[in-house]
Amino acid sequence: MKLKQIGNKKSLTEQAYEVLKEAIISGEFQQGQILTEEQLANELAISRTPVRAAVKQLEFENLVEVNPSRNIIVATITEKDIEDAVQARSLVEVEVAGMLAETATKEQCEQLRKIVSRQMEAVKANDYLSFLEHECEFHSKIGEYCGNVWYEKLLRSISILQRRVLTLAGHLEDDWEFAAGEHSEIVNYLEQHQKEEVRTLMNKHIRNGQPAYLFNKKEGHF
Repeated sequence: MKLKQIGNKKSLTEQAYEVLKEAIISGEFQQGQILTEEQLANELAISRTPVRAAVKQLEFENLVEVNPSRNIIVATITEKDIEDAVQARSLVEVEVAGMLAETATKEQCEQLRKIVSRQMEAVKANDYLSFLEHECEFHSKIGEYCGNVWYEKLLRSISILQRRVLTLAGHLEDDWEFAAGEHSEIVNYLEQHQKEEVRTLMNKHIRNGQPAYLFNKKEGHF
């Protein structure tokens, strides 16, 4: 494993956080893998202080755990994590989409369409990881545009878990064009301010993206 070394455009903590988060989400760091501050600092070619700060942020987002020995353990996704996330999305994101349907602007819909276009480009390029990045970006934008900062934070947090799950499970690889098509339909309803229609479709879209049936019951994780 070779992590990308970081430069100086952002703070070292921000850069370390982004690189480490991507390594976790993409599966480069495996579930349950044990890391150390020294190891990560060496890989990133920076001191341990910004690494420690980045790890604290990752821990807050439930991407890692730090044990009493100060080892950093990549968080394992459980079946309950998935069920809880789907339940939260079904309760919150469906309502958020309905709220946004009442206020969505032309500019917001255009931005959402650009994300869908990037998804379709990823489909043509057979780039599943890029597709998933835009999948989660789309849902995070829905939260951002609704105007409620708490909904935005919740959906952004859930989208990180969702991206990890879909990366590990490969669930959308056979249906990614269909998933992007649902995004396009969602934008159509938002643009037309059709509240009930977008709520119904969002609920269906969330259920279609549920990978629980791929869950390994015996092992308790992917």
